[in-house]
Parts: sequence; C-alpha cells; structure tokens
Amino acid sequence: MFEQAQIVRRLPRLRHVGVRLAGVLVFGALITVSALIIATGPRAEPEARSEKEWPVSYKAVSPQALEPSFQVYGRLEAGQTAVLRAAISGSVSDVLFREGDWVDRGEVLALLDDAELTLAVSAAESALRQAQANRNSVLTSYELAQELTAHHEAQALMAVTKRERFHTLHEQRMIADAQLDEVLQEANERAMTLARHHSALKDFPYQIERADAAVAEAQTRLQRAQLDLSYARLTAPFSGRVLSIDVAEGERIVGGTSLMKLADFESLQIRAAIPVETAQRLRQSLDRGLTVKGRAQAGSASEEFQLLGLAGDVKPGQGGIDAFFEVDQDAVLALGSVVQLSLNLPAEPDVVSIPLHALYDNARIYRIEQNRLHALEVERVGEYQDQLGNYQILVRSPAIKAGDQIMVSQLPTAVTGLLVVPVETNVAPATELAAQWSSLE
Repeated sequence: MFEQAQIVRRLPRLRHVGVRLAGVLVFGALITVSALIIATGPRAEPEARSEKEWPVSYKAVSPQALEPSFQVYGRLEAGQTAVLRAAISGSVSDVLFREGDWVDRGEVLALLDDAELTLAVSAAESALRQAQANRNSVLTSYELAQELTAHHEAQALMAVTKRERFHTLHEQRMIADAQLDEVLQEANERAMTLARHHSALKDFPYQIERADAAVAEAQTRLQRAQLDLSYARLTAPFSGRVLSIDVAEGERIVGGTSLMKLADFESLQIRAAIPVETAQRLRQSLDRGLTVKGRAQAGSASEEFQLLGLAGDVKPGQGGIDAFFEVDQDAVLALGSVVQLSLNLPAEPDVVSIPLHALYDNARIYRIEQNRLHALEVERVGEYQDQLGNYQILVRSPAIKAGDQIMVSQLPTAVTGLLVVPVETNVAPATELAAQWSSLE
C-alpha cells in the first residue's frame, strides 16, 4: 500500500516531464525539417544590373556672329505736351473741341469775343492815317519853303540895294532922315525874315523825322491791335489729341489763363528703362552712326521703330537708363499704353543659340560625346529670337566647335559621364522625351 501511494504521488511530476520532453522533440523536428529545406532548396543567382540610357534631344551648333535681341516694356508718350493759355483778356465765345478729340496743326480750338479787339484795330487804323497825313503836311510845307527861298533872298537883296541908294541920297541931302530910317528898317526886316526862313528850312528834316516816328508808332499800335485780335482765335501749334479742357463758353478770363492741354502726336516716342550695360552698347552704336531698329508689340499690332537716343543719367528710383524710340504719328495710339519692345543689339562674335532650358545654373551646358554628357562652362551673352520667333539665349565658350552636339533637353539628372541616347530635336519633342524619362524613373 505504501509503495502504491508513492507511485500515485509521483504521477503528476512524471506527466509534466513527459509534456516538456514532447515539446523539445517537436521543436527539434521543426528545426531539422527547416534545415533540410534550406539545404536542399535551389540557389538564386544574382541579377546583373545594366546602366540606364536617357533619351535626350540635341542641336548641332556652329559658333557664328549673331545679333542679341533685347525685350523690354515701354510706355507710349508724347515728346511734348503744351498747356495753351490765353494771351489776352476777354470772354470765351466758343470751345470747338472736347477732351480726347483729335486736332490738326493750325486748326482753331477756341474763340474769344473780339468786339473790343475789333474796335481797337479800327482806332489804331485811324491813328495811323492821321500820322500819315501829318507827315504829308510836313513834306508839303518843306517843299513850299524850299521854293520860297529864292523869293526871300531876292527881297532881302532888293532891300539892301534900296538901303544903299537911300543912304547915298541922304548923304546928298536929297531925302529926309525919316525916309532913310524907313528904308533901314525895311532892310533889317527883310534880313530877319530871310534868317527865319533859313532856320525853318534847317528844322524841316527834324519835323519829317518826328512825323516818320509818329507814323511808325501808329503802325506798331495797329500791328499790336491786329495781333491781339488774332489771339482771339486759339489755334493748335501741332497735330495731336486734346488732353483736357479748362474753360467753358461764356467764361471771362484774363491773360495767362489755361484754356486746354494738348499732346503733340508729331513727336510720339516710347520711353523704356534698359540696363546700363545694354545702354552703353546702344550708345556706342549711335556714336558710330549706326541705326538701331527693332519692333514694338502693342496688342496684336507690330510696328517697326528706331532708337532716337538715350538719357544722360539714371533717374532716381530706376535701375536703368531711359531709351527713347521714334514712333510714327498715329491718331489711334493711346498715350500711356504699355508697349512690348524688341530690338537687336550689335552682333556678338563666336556665339551659339540654344533654348533657355538647355542652360544649367546659368553657366553650364552639356555636349554629347560618344553618347555621354560632358559639361562645358559658358558665358551667357544675351537673348536671341530666331526666324520662327522662338526665344533663345546666346552663349559663348572657346571649347565649343563647329558640329558639336549640344543637349537641349531639360534633364534633371544631367551630369558629366551620364549615358544618353541622342535624338534629333525635330524627331523627339520635349514632351515625348519627358514621358520617356518618367517611364525610366
């Protein structure tokens, strides 16, 4: 009984040991099976990696002399703007134009009441006729005095002869003293009359000069009155457009009052601020007598223009120098409108034109040699517009030779040594190449 009780007490311990032993055997079996599977399974060979080929477009270039183009925005303005003012005082009788109207050179713009001015002209004409009559009277008197000179001299001579005869008779006691005195008095009077006559003759030239001066003064007053009368008609000094009207019909004004403002369309120009370096190149061309021409784009219209000149300094608040371009007179153009300018600069030697996206970091391009990229450092010279109107840039480098293939694609992974597949530009557009790059990535 005692032995059976001990066996019964040991049964749970033996059962626990059996369970642990069974778990160890199962785990060992699993490890053995896994090892057999790994040992007897097939071995994968490493895959050989191939280098990617990037399709890119290229352009065969040849260094040559090309004219850089320059594009800038300018503003259309009149070369001069006149504020027309009244030269005289008066009432405004009529204003013939409105703001914004077109006027031609010499056309009447406004009228002032000319009643007072007409009276002034009539009075001046009367004064002139009176001065001319006075002058004619002086001339007639002068001619008469010249004709009477001989008579005065003859009478004076007769008086002297009579005096001498009566003096002889008096010495012979043939006449009385009273008779001699009368003859002497008559001779003296004739002598004084002749002297006064000669004095008057000498004064006549001065009288004529005063009469001439009076006539000239009257003529000047008449011209002044006529000039004032002409001021009653305000005329356009040039062809252009009325910018503003400052008076109304019936308004009383004084001399110097502003009547209207007029823009001169005969001196239209485009003002544009250009960089100082570009301005220096243009000034050199003008100094050599060269004509700088270009085109102006205003909306859908395109017009040719010519460079007139450059400002002498940089205006405060500007980053460049003002350039002035001639524009033909056109009544349709609106002052102040913005115009896109495009002009050609003097030719630059040994440059090539490439698209903007072919330039990396603003100083590097890639040449294709044996299907691999090679970086070239370049100098950016300017902008260029080809015959088709495509925007290009001009670059220069002594390393660029005729026939070189320059990559014109925008390749983000571009680096020296990169393997590429060159494709002609007109065969593979940039959009197709971009799709191929996306598939490769």
